[in-house]
Amino acid sequence: MLKTEKSAGLLATPGVVSLLLVIALGIGSFSILLPLSPGWAIRGGASEAAAGSVTAVLMAFTVLTQLYVDRALKHFGWGTVLAAGLLALGAPALLQATSFDLAIILLSSAIRGIGFGIMTVCGATAIALLAPPERRGAAVGLYGLAVASPQLVLVSSAPILEQHLGILTVTLIATLPVFGLFWTRALGHLLDDHTRAHNKPAGSGSAQRRSVFFLIAPVLLSLFIVTSSGGAIMTFAGQITADAASATFALLCLTGLATPTRWVFGTLSDRYPVKYLIIALAAACCLGMAALSASVLAPDAAWGLTWLYLGSSLLGVSYGGMQTATLVCAYRLAGNSQIARVAVLWNVTFDLGTGVGAMFTGVIAATTGFGVAFGALSAAAVVSLLLILTHLQAVNNNASSR
Repeated sequence: MLKTEKSAGLLATPGVVSLLLVIALGIGSFSILLPLSPGWAIRGGASEAAAGSVTAVLMAFTVLTQLYVDRALKHFGWGTVLAAGLLALGAPALLQATSFDLAIILLSSAIRGIGFGIMTVCGATAIALLAPPERRGAAVGLYGLAVASPQLVLVSSAPILEQHLGILTVTLIATLPVFGLFWTRALGHLLDDHTRAHNKPAGSGSAQRRSVFFLIAPVLLSLFIVTSSGGAIMTFAGQITADAASATFALLCLTGLATPTRWVFGTLSDRYPVKYLIIALAAACCLGMAALSASVLAPDAAWGLTWLYLGSSLLGVSYGGMQTATLVCAYRLAGNSQIARVAVLWNVTFDLGTGVGAMFTGVIAATTGFGVAFGALSAAAVVSLLLILTHLQAVNNNASSR
């Protein structure tokens, strides 16, 4: 009851509901075409390798754009940048309804990657600006729900929707972000006001960027290890299981638990020291990857499935909770004037972790097997746990000595 009342109070904060709607529309558009576009390229005559480049181009333009969103916000303001992000996600979707030609799909994916990069950084920055500092954890948790829920529903259901509704209807659904333009003007003015209130004169920009990165680097490492682990399982679930049903259920354990834990750990971070939450989540990641390693090496099929589902569940809790906990912790370490820069670094780390995890696992598995690859990720989680513990203790000691 108390949690419900607190959430309702947070939703009454000016701009929060509009922001969550805008973000949900943008992420929904991204999610529904993510599993479909490569397949459409193959229908148009592209090879599997060429079709794989569709997602690669999408994520490459996402990361490149994220690096410049902070600068764009300073030059053009929130309303213009949000509108550009929504248009870049929604409008190019119609191109994919007109042709399965690889060049058309790559062009659409590149533009949509720009839109996704804008929306991810803007969303993470805006929710921190709008929420009261004492409720920032819960706000980041709500933002996590707005991001994860469309992904959970639409990534898995997109092939079914295409089969029953047709390609044109699916691409029209992907254009829905343009309706978010109804909120961008008022929301942009509000966020511009909040940005001016948070930004205060400080040292040189390059020095600030370096200091912020090194201050939150161990926190970002914890996020990187968890997203690498998640990327590995989402990429290779079909290769480490005996049948498609087992792989599907393992992924459901991962994504089904990751979605609510983003909100739960946001609420917890307002009540408990966030460093302890990160340490606990790093431990859960370590145990989850160890269990997944055991599932590959288990000689008995029943025990293999047991370890598989246990590992996927533990990783799901860590994967969802760590996203919220690391973002909240990074905001607190860097301070209110660095919110936008933290959002950029956090989002780039998240996307790089997902890609690197899949690549790292594939390389290791090709030579020594998935058991060793997952074991290496488990060991990496232990390293991140020790680093975050040491680093945050040092930060606390420096703060107490002043």
